[in-house]
Amino acid sequence: MPATTLMARRIPAVFAALLLAAPAWCAEKDSAPPLRAITDLRAAAQKKPEAPRILEAGSIEGTLEERSTASGDVTLTQEGLKVRADNVEYDDSAGTALATGNVVLNRDGDIVKGKQLQITLDTKAGFMDNPDFYFAMKPGRRQEAWAAAARVELEGEDKELFRNASYTTCKPGENEWVLRMSELELDHARSIGTGYNGSVVFRGTPILYLPYMTFPLDNERKSGFLPPTFGSSSTSGLELAMPYYWNIASNMDATLTPKLFTRRGLQLGNELRYLEPRFGGQLDAEYLPNDNLTKDDRYLVALKHTHNLAGWIGNGWNAALNAQKVSDDNYFRDLSTRISNTAQTNLPRDFAASYGNDWLGFSAHTLSYQTLQDPAAPVVPPYRLAPQVVLNAHKEGYGGFDVGVSSELTGFTHATLVNGKRLIVAPSIAFPMTRSFGFLTPKLGYHYTRYDLGENTGAYDRGATRSLPIASLDSGMVFERDFAFRGAPLVQTLEPRLYYLHVPYRDQGNLPNFSTAESDFNFAQIFTENIYIGGDRVADANQATVAVTSRFIEKDSGIERLRAAFGQRFYLSSPRVTLNTPGGAEVRSSDLLAAFAGQATSSVWLDSGFQYSTNQNRLEKTSTSVRYTPEPGKIFNVSYRYTRDTLKQIDLSSQWPVKPGWTALVRLNHSLQDKRLLEGLLGLEYNHGCWEFRLVTHRFATATQQYSNSIQLQLELKGLSRLGINPLDTLRQNIPGYRRSEEIIQ
Repeated sequence: MPATTLMARRIPAVFAALLLAAPAWCAEKDSAPPLRAITDLRAAAQKKPEAPRILEAGSIEGTLEERSTASGDVTLTQEGLKVRADNVEYDDSAGTALATGNVVLNRDGDIVKGKQLQITLDTKAGFMDNPDFYFAMKPGRRQEAWAAAARVELEGEDKELFRNASYTTCKPGENEWVLRMSELELDHARSIGTGYNGSVVFRGTPILYLPYMTFPLDNERKSGFLPPTFGSSSTSGLELAMPYYWNIASNMDATLTPKLFTRRGLQLGNELRYLEPRFGGQLDAEYLPNDNLTKDDRYLVALKHTHNLAGWIGNGWNAALNAQKVSDDNYFRDLSTRISNTAQTNLPRDFAASYGNDWLGFSAHTLSYQTLQDPAAPVVPPYRLAPQVVLNAHKEGYGGFDVGVSSELTGFTHATLVNGKRLIVAPSIAFPMTRSFGFLTPKLGYHYTRYDLGENTGAYDRGATRSLPIASLDSGMVFERDFAFRGAPLVQTLEPRLYYLHVPYRDQGNLPNFSTAESDFNFAQIFTENIYIGGDRVADANQATVAVTSRFIEKDSGIERLRAAFGQRFYLSSPRVTLNTPGGAEVRSSDLLAAFAGQATSSVWLDSGFQYSTNQNRLEKTSTSVRYTPEPGKIFNVSYRYTRDTLKQIDLSSQWPVKPGWTALVRLNHSLQDKRLLEGLLGLEYNHGCWEFRLVTHRFATATQQYSNSIQLQLELKGLSRLGINPLDTLRQNIPGYRRSEEIIQ
């Protein structure tokens, strides 16, 4: 459960290397005098069973086990500690070394440079005046960093004290931003850093003052304030939040967030996370007392919990709880700047227990909803499942057969609609025959349904049943040929598929519809046994589905340059079962489906689908998307979606550099049918190397047919912290393929 308090983890990675980490701006010399005196001081003295202490220099004078003076490109090494200097005075009896002249201390590529270093090698105590530091990029460290101090005091192996310290990830001479502290103490034994009188200066202007701060020196979390966030929205005005991270325990934390809305008042929020070996979860709560606009108390409570019940019941048993509640229908529309929240209509309250192994799955759960109503378009709340018990079993390769059963017992309750229980049992057996060139799979199944309805049955039979056999035969083949296109070797496949399905007709007009809808017509649906999902309707069928797919695959790389597919269902007898009324129109074939997709070139991706009515000779539905990415960080997406009489939209989005350091961000989702903007985004990013600025304006239509407008600003001081509202989630949702600048590989 990672969380990072203000300047926690980053500063330590910078200063924690100080004692044993950091020579100067320059790398160590590659050349050396042709002859060098080398003395193994510790091996010669044989006083202590420690690692060798080696002194190398152009010349060494003195007496072993007493005092030595080295000069001329001196190197002193002990236990991974390497000191280079013009001169070193080594006192073996005291175990001290005085290095002077171009002193460089190095460990793992991190370097510190100064004019003089005095150190007691046994205790690692000492000091250096006016040191400069460089911290190289490493795994887990994204940026180079530079630091300086008036003095560093080495208080033993586990503690350092810095006077008048500064830190930045900006290159020397730039100092676009810098963190300054009058005093910084690093205690490695406790893995805690403590700073006093800290300030962040951005382009010469102090923007943040930190009189006192503490932070961890490792990956452990620590309590403290997180960077403040600020922004604005059309519904709530300016927003300012100051989160506080509370590290309760190693497996539990909380983020307390007071947030001020200038038009509404002060909201208090909390995110509590917990994780145990057998359970974990998250509790979110928000409370806005006496909203200045609505004059009501506004709140949100959400709990997600998962529990492994192996210790209580047995292996394979689990439980989960997902419950959400808000104070009113407009909570998300008024207080959220994310379309994923404002689009929510049904908030679940679901409790489930389940068991699973390689061939058996069992679950039991209750599910109800809080339905958020839109006055402009009210909806009927869904049924409550109280409870639903599901048992599925599937065994492959059982004597060459695949056998299985799907079963479900559900209780449906509703305030205004018919109530009742529904039992479904559907066993099946298949015999798959698979070869390298194709497959043939005959399958037999049986579907049984029984209803037990309540008093208010209306036109439905209280104890209605439905039973029918299901038979299918699925087959396909794969052909390949080699050919070349513009000199590029390709492999073309031809993959015909034939699927036959027979389900006898049963009159289902006397059955209620608790949870059933017709699935979307697509390539997946035309190869299924039932066009309906939910269990209340089983479509009759005497039909054959014919499809063919052809792929063009680049032989050397394996890239699928193009995939073309066509499919259509042919009815040997017209289907008669519909959702609401018995009987259906006379039809001989379904619409024709076509799809084209692939990576056409190194920078162009295509994904398109078409649904064409051969009976009425017209296009019913299409969806086409093209992505153009000539190089990392340059993205242009365009898509067009059309459904006859209901949908006609064009969607454009892009992340595109406009000049050095500057990137434009845009998203326009426009309904051509309604002549209105559904969602729009305009933004700018500026990357200066050690800092980055993002400005994003976002506008989208809410469920009430109104608009939510927000402005999100963020200043990221790389290697330190981010200030403002984080727009990255908004950018990723609106611009497919969006990547942060540091994620772009040049």
